[in-house]
Amino acid sequence: MKTTACLALALGLLTARTPTVVAQNTASSQKQPTPTKASKLASLSLYVSDQKTTHLIFPHPVTYVDLGSTGLIAAKATGSENIVRVKAATAGFGETNMTVLSGGKLYSFVVNYQRSPRLVGIDLGMADGSPDKGQLPTTPLYVSNQKTTHLVFPYPITYVDLGNPGIIAAKATGAENIVRVKAAGTSFPETNITVLTSNGKLYMFTVNYQHDPKVLSLDMGAPDAAVATSEAGEAILSNSPIPQGNLDAYSKQALARGGSSASESANQLSVHSGSVGYKQETLFFPLHIANKSNVTYDVDFVKFYIQDKKVAKRTAEQAIEITPIYVYNGSQKKIDVQSKLEQVYVFKKFTIPDQKQLIIEVYEKGGGRNVKLNLSNSDLLNARTFQ
Repeated sequence: MKTTACLALALGLLTARTPTVVAQNTASSQKQPTPTKASKLASLSLYVSDQKTTHLIFPHPVTYVDLGSTGLIAAKATGSENIVRVKAATAGFGETNMTVLSGGKLYSFVVNYQRSPRLVGIDLGMADGSPDKGQLPTTPLYVSNQKTTHLVFPYPITYVDLGNPGIIAAKATGAENIVRVKAAGTSFPETNITVLTSNGKLYMFTVNYQHDPKVLSLDMGAPDAAVATSEAGEAILSNSPIPQGNLDAYSKQALARGGSSASESANQLSVHSGSVGYKQETLFFPLHIANKSNVTYDVDFVKFYIQDKKVAKRTAEQAIEITPIYVYNGSQKKIDVQSKLEQVYVFKKFTIPDQKQLIIEVYEKGGGRNVKLNLSNSDLLNARTFQ
């Protein structure tokens, strides 16, 4: 009996404690954090050279670039926040990596050396995991050290990169959208040129040496930019926001639509200034010069200057000459008998103070038939815009 009572008591105590132990074990299991699974970021294969520059276009501004070794050099392209230029610092570096942060997304690249990589331009917004899908087109170009090749672009140029020192290039003097290219010597390894224009478009060229290249100018705004166009490419003048072709078109409109700002006649020579035109911070002064005599008239020069309306006695006359940025039909200087000359003088926007006036003078070369016109500030303020 005594033994049986002891066993019953022990069993009762064990039964009473069991729920507490289970509860503690359950609570303990709830406090333990669930392990987080790490996912591997996909990497793109990239091949770079010391003879060519590779350009990567990202869909958002680039805020961070890390290079795995000193075998690589990289930087953002001048004038752009989302384009990175990459190149080998030396030939044959060991496999390395590059990491770029763009728009909060991390791009990972495994980079190897290749003397002549097939892809030198990749749009990462189009790549979708495969560099081939984002491949940018390239245009073949042959240059010589005996001839200069010119590339005409539809927008001003903000950046030019040369793959190796075997070629030299620079913007043509006086034009913002034309690049002149030439070989530095009689040969060089195949390389590339990359040009970025102000509208954000990247143009890429694969360049080789050719002693006598057949194509010496390319218009990259033409429907087929791989061939030279029959008409000259349109230059964008450095001092004008308007392409030269448009300057010509607006000048023709200014001459055709008539109107009058001022007119004068002397010695059977008539000078008439049509209505002033205005477009994109630019003023257009149409000038009609008629030679009504039986003697040819040779224009020496046409002068524009701002002068006081009235000059007090004993006061030096103040005249400020202004220079046109472009002259339509500017090469024409001779006016035949009973004939006329039509020109348009184009200036950066300006106005005239109330107490001053704009003087236009036409001078004859080797003669005395000179004519002067006076324009007021109202002639400029009433300028007619172009469609």
